[in-house]
Amino acid sequence: MLRGRLRRWRGPLRVLLAFVLLDLAALATAGVWARHSPDDYAARVEGCATERRDAVFVGGSTVSEGIVPKEIVGVRWNGEALNNLYAVGLPGGTTSEFYHALKRACPTPPKLVVYGITASDLNDSRHEPHGPASLMSFGDTFDWAVSRPDSREWVVRQYLSARVSRVSSLWRYRHGIRMAAAFRFEEFFPGACPASAKEARELRNYADALANGDGYAPAAASVEQRYDHVKQVNGELPPFKFLDNYKTGSHRQYLHRLIRWTTDNGVSLVLVDMPVTADLEAKHATAFAEYRKLLAEEEAIRGLTVIRAHRDLVGITDAGFADTIHLNGVGATVLSRWLKGKLDELGREGTTDMPVVRAQAGETK
Repeated sequence: MLRGRLRRWRGPLRVLLAFVLLDLAALATAGVWARHSPDDYAARVEGCATERRDAVFVGGSTVSEGIVPKEIVGVRWNGEALNNLYAVGLPGGTTSEFYHALKRACPTPPKLVVYGITASDLNDSRHEPHGPASLMSFGDTFDWAVSRPDSREWVVRQYLSARVSRVSSLWRYRHGIRMAAAFRFEEFFPGACPASAKEARELRNYADALANGDGYAPAAASVEQRYDHVKQVNGELPPFKFLDNYKTGSHRQYLHRLIRWTTDNGVSLVLVDMPVTADLEAKHATAFAEYRKLLAEEEAIRGLTVIRAHRDLVGITDAGFADTIHLNGVGATVLSRWLKGKLDELGREGTTDMPVVRAQAGETK
């Protein structure tokens, strides 16, 4: 009877064994798959958390591609040189995600947090978080689901997916496996899957950039990909959909939480209104006007220190942009050196015309 039962389950057991062996094989070659689909959220947060940082730059892809920590090393803040800097730039993120990420990236609070903010960070029409599932605890997920019921189903699904990824290597690296296959397939059969191969190359480059240790990941470097060149040859400029249907509310609450976290931990907070192209501002003039009005309100009500890094003030032309919102290597270097000077001014005790005011938590609106 026992032998009969085993014979009956032989097929499912073989399938299960094959799955386990494939899962182990995926785990053994994890480096390959991770390179083709890096979890940059987790990689940046974990990279920052490995040691105590003097200053942390937080924000979206405008920070990951626009702020070069090594250009700001040595900045003086309240009479002390800050030498251990890290950029926790989370592409596609919103203020809510940056808040969750910062708490985990800084188990020991830094002396200074610089939030490179832009209009899309506070846009409530972006009702689904871009990719923090690997960082969010059950409490974070519950908190998000309560505060943002419009995205409850999505965030719970992502949370569960992240938990499955901790058990199954095949599930965790499923996108990386597809990207690696596309990359190799395109090598042998040029033109077979150019879009997927392009994405795979970009992910490989991004993963390699993350390995430099300070969070900076350069945007497009070739002249042909530079924003001013694309405009000159009438090339296609990709739209920035994250500013469509602009409105603020829930994400602003997370800005207040970030302010409260820095205040409670004795951390100085500075916001930098990141530079964007004139074309983007012209296309979304109403959104930028509302966003900057909101910044001014927070500055006045909560004592925030806001640095306006407008492209003209910084000295960045179209040649410094990779696209409408992201800086290339040239623009990022110019901004970072300019920002170091501004932070030096702010941090010079008793000698600055721009007083350093610690953010006051206040009441969440």
